[in-house]
Amino acid sequence: MNLLQKVLRPGLLFSILLAVAYGNAAENSSPTVQVKIGTILATNKSDEFDARLKPMEKQLKVMKYRSYRLLKEDTQTVSWQNHATFAIPGGRSLSVTPQEFRDKQIALKVRLLEGEKPLLDTTVRLHNRGNFILGGPPHEGGALVLSISAATQ
Repeated sequence: MNLLQKVLRPGLLFSILLAVAYGNAAENSSPTVQVKIGTILATNKSDEFDARLKPMEKQLKVMKYRSYRLLKEDTQTVSWQNHATFAIPGGRSLSVTPQEFRDKQIALKVRLLEGEKPLLDTTVRLHNRGNFILGGPPHEGGALVLSISAATQ
């Protein structure tokens, strides 16, 4: 091995390592995540299906209710490791904290609270621009269902 090869080999190795490290960091480089929460009332009082929920109809039908109505939708933009808080009917709140972005998936820390009492504290992983359905607490003769979506900005 000549002198030029001896000098270039460590430099090449360093360049490859730097490129790999940069590539992994680039997955989390998006400064914010857009979190969208849909609050849905699921009941058996009628056969109404809110047309705005059509894209998630298959996910909702698994829950075995006959009626699904979108009560409200909220969207917040939040930085990584910070949380967004959403008001949920019945004096509840939902806190969502983007944890990481890896393999085109977003990990979200999700906490559902009733006042100060935690009802749910978990981490979910969904595809970027994906949707997660969460069966929630009883409400108005049915149950609240939360649709959680997230997209990197």
